[in-house]
Amino acid sequence: MKKLLFLMFILAALVMVPEQADAQLFKKKDKAKKEKTKKSKKKKGDDQYQGFAPPKALTPEEQRAAMISPLRKFLNQFNLSLEKGYGFFSYQNAITGAAAVRNPSGNDLYLVPGNVSPGAGPVSVYRNWLTDLRQTEIARVDDDAEIVSGDASNLVYRNSGRLNPLTLRLSFSLRKVDKQHLKRSGERIMTDDELLRVGVGISTGKIKFKNDASTQDVSGRLGDYRLPLTKISTTKMFGSISVNTYQYGELSLLADVSAGVWKTRSQDVNQDFATYDPFINIGLIFEKRVSKYFKVYIRPSFELRTYTMADDAISVPHKFSIFTIDIGALIKYPVYPRNKYKAHRVQMEHVFNGKIYRGRSIFQRQNPRIGQHGLSRKEKVRIGGNTGN
Repeated sequence: MKKLLFLMFILAALVMVPEQADAQLFKKKDKAKKEKTKKSKKKKGDDQYQGFAPPKALTPEEQRAAMISPLRKFLNQFNLSLEKGYGFFSYQNAITGAAAVRNPSGNDLYLVPGNVSPGAGPVSVYRNWLTDLRQTEIARVDDDAEIVSGDASNLVYRNSGRLNPLTLRLSFSLRKVDKQHLKRSGERIMTDDELLRVGVGISTGKIKFKNDASTQDVSGRLGDYRLPLTKISTTKMFGSISVNTYQYGELSLLADVSAGVWKTRSQDVNQDFATYDPFINIGLIFEKRVSKYFKVYIRPSFELRTYTMADDAISVPHKFSIFTIDIGALIKYPVYPRNKYKAHRVQMEHVFNGKIYRGRSIFQRQNPRIGQHGLSRKEKVRIGGNTGN
């Protein structure tokens, strides 16, 4: 019996050992797996914390820039100018390579290419050398005709008049760097003050001669040249550069240079014979800033223009020295829009829904700190403001 019990104990022990071994083995595996998972979670968490960086704080300039439309900021660099000018000119018409002839019979004045002698004929002549250069033929030069060679006598016909141009100009502003901010923070930002403007423009106007005849002082018998036309319409296109040379408060002084091409109207001058030299205009701009987006100015300037009437036989230059005073206005596209919600229309520039708005029209000073400008007397009384009494 004892032997039987001993054998049964041995069998039970053999059966129980693998189960306990397996249980211990799985227990170790589970424990290792849990420790590995716990370690990986910890490591993953550490990576997350290591990879997290707090957002960089924005500077006041960066916060302000985020509230401004980039398109508006770009368009604000353009300037649209309209100028009305009042000018005077002196005119010179030098005769070279030809002789001026006055025939007593008929009192005709004309130009003859080269040299000519009394009694010569028939002769091809020019009666109009201001606006047309078509030749006509005369039968004979009178024996007592007054003949003056342009090359030998320095013959110049002179006149004067006025020119009232209307000019439209589009320019692009390059602004000055805020040196104090650059020195303080190392950040390069631009101020509202302009360094220079680069532009293009178009201008129209009429040359109006004061006298209907040009005069010369070489020969009294030769007399004056009666003009076939006293008003000539002109158009010019140009490029310009304006440099801000001095600024004091709201006043600025700019040196302005423009140059380009010009021509006369085809109904006034025969374009088959006319050639135009490029012109140059030098001026100063005395400018007053009314607001950030609106300026007025006076621009005195001096300009040289020349056109030449020529064919195969003769060349006649016409020179204009023009002094003009232009009165103009400049308008810019506003950086900040006008707040369309009336309840939030205040006079100062202000932030509303994450954007900056202006409180006044572009023709008024922006961001005023005090006052009730724009309110009627009744409104001032109603809100308890100053009535002006």
